[in-house]
Amino acid sequence: MSTRPPNPPRPNKARDLWRRAQLTWRYQGPKEVAVRAITLPLRPTPLGAKLGHGRRYGSQEAAARRWYADHAKPVTIVIPTFGDPSLVEACVASLRKTTRRNRTKIVVVDDASPDPVHRARVKALKADVVQLEANAGFAAACNAGIARAPGGHDVVVLNSDTIAHPRWLERLQYQAHRDRDTALAGPKLLYPDNRIQSAGSMRNPGAPEWFDHRYRFKDAVHPEANLPLKALAMTGACLYIRRDFLDEHGAFDEAYGMAYEDVDLCLRAWEAGRTVVYAPRSTLTHLESVTRPKEPGERELASQALFWERWGDWFDARNVRTEDGHLRIVYVTEDTGVGGGHRDIFEHVNRLRARGHDVQVWSLAGQPDWFDLDATVREFDTYADLGTALDEIEAIKIATWWNTGHTVWEASVRRGIPVFFVQDVETSYYPGDADMQTHVLASYREEFRYLTISGYNRERLAELGRHADLSEPGLDAGTFHPLPGVERREDVLLALGRTNPLKNLPLTIDAWELLGREPMLTLFGIEPGLGPKYGVQYVTKPSDEGVNRLFNECTVFVQTSVHEGFCLPPLEAMATGAAVVCTDAHGNRDFCVDGTNCLIPDPTPESVAGAIGRLLEDPALRARLGESGMATARTYAWEARIDALEEWFEGLATGSRRPAAPRG
Repeated sequence: MSTRPPNPPRPNKARDLWRRAQLTWRYQGPKEVAVRAITLPLRPTPLGAKLGHGRRYGSQEAAARRWYADHAKPVTIVIPTFGDPSLVEACVASLRKTTRRNRTKIVVVDDASPDPVHRARVKALKADVVQLEANAGFAAACNAGIARAPGGHDVVVLNSDTIAHPRWLERLQYQAHRDRDTALAGPKLLYPDNRIQSAGSMRNPGAPEWFDHRYRFKDAVHPEANLPLKALAMTGACLYIRRDFLDEHGAFDEAYGMAYEDVDLCLRAWEAGRTVVYAPRSTLTHLESVTRPKEPGERELASQALFWERWGDWFDARNVRTEDGHLRIVYVTEDTGVGGGHRDIFEHVNRLRARGHDVQVWSLAGQPDWFDLDATVREFDTYADLGTALDEIEAIKIATWWNTGHTVWEASVRRGIPVFFVQDVETSYYPGDADMQTHVLASYREEFRYLTISGYNRERLAELGRHADLSEPGLDAGTFHPLPGVERREDVLLALGRTNPLKNLPLTIDAWELLGREPMLTLFGIEPGLGPKYGVQYVTKPSDEGVNRLFNECTVFVQTSVHEGFCLPPLEAMATGAAVVCTDAHGNRDFCVDGTNCLIPDPTPESVAGAIGRLLEDPALRARLGESGMATARTYAWEARIDALEEWFEGLATGSRRPAAPRG
């Protein structure tokens, strides 16, 4: 009886469309489902392209087709095989259907299969067949095939248990040649049930002696898995190798008997100043479960030992210290404007520098004029320029915003240690924009060590499979404190005046309107136009001392944010003894306790107005909440938090895989 595996099932387009709709609903919500349903008939048309529908894939697809039509490179596809040739027969058949014979050469390398019948079937394939006399292992078999590639041919190494999908090669080649620095590229590999087998390789966070595949077991249309991104490595199950890299750096290291040879090659590319990319629009089915043993064998374990002997220190013994033994740390920001997130970062910088560490800020913006930063900001025009410079130094490199994530990660592949300081799970900044939310989530790579500022953020990151340690903001008692001789007024409502939708200032205004526009409302911030808009007093760009005075003078401080990563202003107000009214903004749950140190009304004008009214009418309640708030604020002293943060960074520098959490 033949052992030929059944052909992969033909895709059921109706079922696939239904599955995609379900996943879109789950990941991106009903609004996106409705938009995609309405625009579906337009997508193949020029009008659809002009309207921007399907922009995630459509423009890439068109660009790949145009590029391949004009610039297609000749390719040799090398397929090692051993044993029953049923799989390689099916693989070669799929290649014949999906590639052009005048642009591709197929080489099958039989790694000394013992059965003469099997060897005869391989020899009969419509391919250039190499039959080795002795079993040499995957790397050596691949190299034997690569040696048959004509000069000028790029090479694709391909497992025998793969089935190629239409246009896989043109999409893969396009991605491999988009950037002159790219050396290697790999596609999206799918299990037969259309779940992802591999979307790039990474070091396994839970078992760091092994490597694993990104997005393994996610559905093929998982949004983040459909972005073309750089990867630490791509699996040798399908690996595109550019000819210029082969000529300069060679192919696989044959010292690896089985496994790790693909990661080794990819790391050699990174070390040579080249990059490795993931091409999600190129897809193949990989029947991995058919051929791969469940437990590693002797040859695989020997390859593992060899790999870590060669690369262990490269991963785990990185020197991120100055000559005098202090830490070297670079915070990367997109800008340096007024904001609680930047304040927190700059406090880290100043306080760590005061302890002798070399701490810098690199940004696309210049020196802040609103904060006394004890470091000269190194300013860059583009992320590309920043990344090139950052790649050259050994440091703890910290992403502070999703758009800095990929730059910091790539600049840490060869040198330094990548950290992501997540001050908010930033999908909240793009409500209703599924594409932008996908880009945000894709920036939270597995390779980072994560810090975050609130328990809420930590829970959200855990839902994404990212472990984060808590490093809450501190409070400067020298800045925010009760002012002697300043009398708290009985007729002032104070709020932060920002138009950012997450701040939800209209809710504060509506509550104030229900109170008959009494008492007087004062807003402060950087948007003075809000004063005349709402008919209130507006204090523009007050200094920290000025903000402290506002907190000391107000009767009640109100903040009605929909969402915050931490929400520092209520804590600063508490430090002065002010009575605080705030809505549940998620990030403030760590320190706000309803009825104990603040009032937390429901997010409705009636409820907020009711809470403010209670405090206006009850001086004893205001005083009690103010006293409790000051006690809460004292637990957020900066020195203890910097002690813990410094210890966490020291853990990174000494090679700890998971340092102690820096919670004060």
